[in-house]
Amino acid sequence: MVDLILIVYCLIVWLVFIKFKLLAWNTTSKLIVFIIPVVGITGLILAMNIFMPSSDDVRVYNKTVQIKANVRGRVQDVLVQENSRVNKGDTLFVIEQEPFLAQISGLKASIKKAEAAVSVQYKNVEALQASRRAIEAQLDLARTRESQFQELVDAGAGNRFDLEQAENNVKQLDAQLAQIKAQEASILANIRAEYNGKQVSVAELVAKLEKAEWDLEQTIVKAPLDAMVVNLQLRPGAMALPLTDLMTLVEGRQNIMASFDQNELHKIQEGNEVDLTFVTRPGEIIPAKVESVVWASSRGQLLPSGKVPQVDQDLQKRGKYLVKFTTNEDAHIPMGANGSVAVYTSTLEPFYIIRKVMIRLSAKVNYLILKAH
Repeated sequence: MVDLILIVYCLIVWLVFIKFKLLAWNTTSKLIVFIIPVVGITGLILAMNIFMPSSDDVRVYNKTVQIKANVRGRVQDVLVQENSRVNKGDTLFVIEQEPFLAQISGLKASIKKAEAAVSVQYKNVEALQASRRAIEAQLDLARTRESQFQELVDAGAGNRFDLEQAENNVKQLDAQLAQIKAQEASILANIRAEYNGKQVSVAELVAKLEKAEWDLEQTIVKAPLDAMVVNLQLRPGAMALPLTDLMTLVEGRQNIMASFDQNELHKIQEGNEVDLTFVTRPGEIIPAKVESVVWASSRGQLLPSGKVPQVDQDLQKRGKYLVKFTTNEDAHIPMGANGSVAVYTSTLEPFYIIRKVMIRLSAKVNYLILKAH
């Protein structure tokens, strides 16, 4: 556009000074003719950079989700294709379920076995209680005999050996009674310990069963959002490992951003009109608006470390900020596409035509494929 203005200006100068000789072509007029375009174009470019800033660093970003398997297993079937669109909840692939079904069956059997073991323990408690009552009866009888032998010995009519034998019987029965009470208390403590209303050994197996059932559900991997499948390398028969990327989903919503120098942003506001052009769509102008200015940059972040913060000593390097745009149409611009943008602020509207012509010329230039092979 600047070249076109210079051409028109030169044509006017030629007509005025050379063709029709309306003004004298002398040193003064030559100096004026030279100064006017230099000052005018310089002022025009400076004003355009302030009120109609542009950038050639436009990029299209799409948020992505890396699909991983939550369980280990061999892939049985892949139900999507490369570059296909999926909706949230659609099945992406299926992992063989036989090992997980077998684990669930084994845990269910173990739960039944544990419940039966608890019933047996209650029977053992009943047997111990019966033994305890028998020993308590024997102990009462032994203590009675001990008392009787003690009275005979005190009266001089009894045998000292019989008294010692009776005392020894009482001690043995006391020991047996204590042992039975300890066994009974241990079994009761074990079978009466509960978690969530179930005996602990059963509750532990139930928790493992719930985990196994969750693992079984994870063998059917579904799309977490509406997206497009890219980088699909997964095939039936492959081994799916947890925390390993198996495919990538690209979200449909696009984020169009451009970087601007810091001093180009003071006139840009949300809602400003924008013209976008992309190399992937030569010749097209996509209307858009400023969505927001991302007032944050990595230059303002100090990473935690044990070192003294390192500051960029090159003051000539000015950090840039990103500006986000929202298009007025369903543009379907390829992810990663780059291009140019022109932002029109609320001032100098009559001069918009200059920037609009320049961005359109830039769009036409995208048709050129400048390579020698």
